[in-house]
Amino acid sequence: MPTSKTPDTVVITGGANGLGFALAKVHVARGDRVVLVDRDAEQGKASADALAGNVHFFACDLTQVAECETLASHIKSVTASVSRLYNNAGIAGSIGTLKQQTDANWEAVFGINVFAPARLTRLLLPLLAAARRARVVNVASMAGLLSASHMSAYSASKAALVSLSETLHKELQPGGIGVTVACPAFFKTRLTDSIPPQESKARASVEKLMANGKLSADQVAQSIVGAADRGQFMVLPHARERWLWYLKRLSYRALHAVMMSQQPAPAKARPDTGAPQ
Repeated sequence: MPTSKTPDTVVITGGANGLGFALAKVHVARGDRVVLVDRDAEQGKASADALAGNVHFFACDLTQVAECETLASHIKSVTASVSRLYNNAGIAGSIGTLKQQTDANWEAVFGINVFAPARLTRLLLPLLAAARRARVVNVASMAGLLSASHMSAYSASKAALVSLSETLHKELQPGGIGVTVACPAFFKTRLTDSIPPQESKARASVEKLMANGKLSADQVAQSIVGAADRGQFMVLPHARERWLWYLKRLSYRALHAVMMSQQPAPAKARPDTGAPQ
């Protein structure tokens, strides 16, 4: 039902599809002004048009300092305050053991998963401080709490984002800005688009896990928005992984045993018999 109140402004990175778009749908339905941010200009414009509400779209590569500064100026041109910032954009990067992970992959993953949220939050602090009630929502992952093998860069980046959120929770609270960190498990998104094409087997494996996820992007979005509305710091939408996190806090040894039992065994080298293959 329409109201006479001034609409809150919500900024969502990675908003062209997946969880970002699902978050946008929730806020548009509530009558909020939504600022979608994505580096895919074509898809971003199409998504903004599909929402058919008070929606603005700005294309931005969040790994580029100058583009982020320009983005902040664009946002200031359409609103005097930001009530909620969803740092949702993220990539999976390369999948493999540590010895297979290159410096370039580590830099790319941390660039979008950690440095971008820190940078954009800093740039938008004046607009957040100007809101009646503001909150920063960082979308991390259960991978940042329950680190599996073969995803060292991704898991480390999401753990860093959880840590950043804890720090901001303490730093920003005196100024009236709240912080929420969301740690969902597998659900259907386009996260696998960032896995290199040559890693087709790893990509197929992750896509299968996402397809078998118990929650949809819309359900995860509702969970995150609701937790942020309540002023909750950490939200773990998936029940099974939530209990695994509880288990970790009780006994890391027990959690490690559970996760190792579910991990595919490494391929064994074939014995050298001297015979031609």
